[in-house]
Amino acid sequence: MAERIVVACVQQRMHLPLTLDEYREDLRRFMRVAAAKQARLVVFPELGGVMVAPPILRDFRSQLLKRYDRGRRRHAKLWDRMVGGLAGTLVAMVGADFRRGLAALLDVASQDVWRAYDEVFGGLAREFGVTVVAPSAYLPDPVDGVIRNLAVVYNRDGQMVGRQAKVVLHPADADLAQAGTTWDVIATEVGQIGLILGSDVLYPEVGRLLAYQGADMLVVQAASTDYLLYEKLRAGTLARMQDNQLFAAVSFLVGDNQLSRLQRTPFTGKSAIFAPQELTPRSNGVLVEMGNLRSEGVLAAQWDFVALRDLWETSETPVRRQLPLQQAGQFLSHLYARLQALPKVAELDQLPDVVAPPMTNRRGEAELLQSLDDLVVIAAVTQPWPPQLDAHMGMMPSFHVGENNNHGVRASVDMLAASAAENENSKAHRTEAKYESTENFGNAENEDNGEDETDEMDAVAGTETER
Repeated sequence: MAERIVVACVQQRMHLPLTLDEYREDLRRFMRVAAAKQARLVVFPELGGVMVAPPILRDFRSQLLKRYDRGRRRHAKLWDRMVGGLAGTLVAMVGADFRRGLAALLDVASQDVWRAYDEVFGGLAREFGVTVVAPSAYLPDPVDGVIRNLAVVYNRDGQMVGRQAKVVLHPADADLAQAGTTWDVIATEVGQIGLILGSDVLYPEVGRLLAYQGADMLVVQAASTDYLLYEKLRAGTLARMQDNQLFAAVSFLVGDNQLSRLQRTPFTGKSAIFAPQELTPRSNGVLVEMGNLRSEGVLAAQWDFVALRDLWETSETPVRRQLPLQQAGQFLSHLYARLQALPKVAELDQLPDVVAPPMTNRRGEAELLQSLDDLVVIAAVTQPWPPQLDAHMGMMPSFHVGENNNHGVRASVDMLAASAAENENSKAHRTEAKYESTENFGNAENEDNGEDETDEMDAVAGTETER
């Protein structure tokens, strides 16, 4: 493994090439830029490999889609624009859809798609002598033939050295592919690669699992039609990188969206190359990042593995030197085993109904359950709490409630009612006296307002002084 390498990250637009040679030549543009920057590792985005399928589709609807797409390109010739405009009208009339065509192709000729993919990207890796993380595509898994969202890594000789399938499928993937089963580190000439596809990067366990397996770098491929999702994927990549003190790169697919079922919102994102915050100039984890959400481009930056390993030994947060495998590993394995044993939300409706055993009293006789509405109301207290002191006894009325003590309850309630009535009478006498004194004070105020006010203020001041 080299001490330092230059990595190139490609931001690629989605389009529908007419021929495989056209697509291969389009990819050479990115490879030449990467070679000029002396890159030894080139990373392509998620679902960019789907573009090997249009040249294989030769039916009338697919031909219309390809001509329409060619006429919309930025540098299209006048003839291509004219033909593309006419093809676009026919596309709407006949209901042509690339997603349906791709699904049919995978059903009947998935091996043709795999051969085209392997030929194109294995050939580019061999031609330019670099390690290539090829863009993912809906491909048959070489192990079991199941269609998955799969990315392949090629060495400088064009040989496949590893692959990774997307495990947590996006809803847009659900009807075209099946989920992968695991995440494994891919050993290459440039280092140990932990390859993550799409929203898999949002799960902390994925980055930690790859770090425990010895990954030196995390390579993330993404295709997002939502700006919020792009921000989440970017933040997730930064978090997994910093959590495990690794290098990381994220490559986004951009441009027209021919794959969505309903809304054809364009793909968006900013590809970037990251490093631990301690190794970046602005301490933000970013070495270089695209400045546009829709444009194609190639980023390049150097990864210094000597500095990375020194960071593992000297960092004040030694997450790599002191990985708590013995403690955390046992706890997490036990926790995940328990979670696997719990029923999923979708399975709750299938659980058998549980009938509670009948309740019995101390004599073993069955008792019927009663609701709150069925219980007998003994008494209702409407006075404010706590009750006021009894005027004669100087204490609150007491309650003595026991088994079969109905007389005690009735006597206590009667005492409380009598006390409340007496309090009401006392309040009434005090209120009448208050009204009388207020009326007299008003008459005195009418006679000499200023003098009475002065006398009252003096009285208040004297009272305060005495206090």
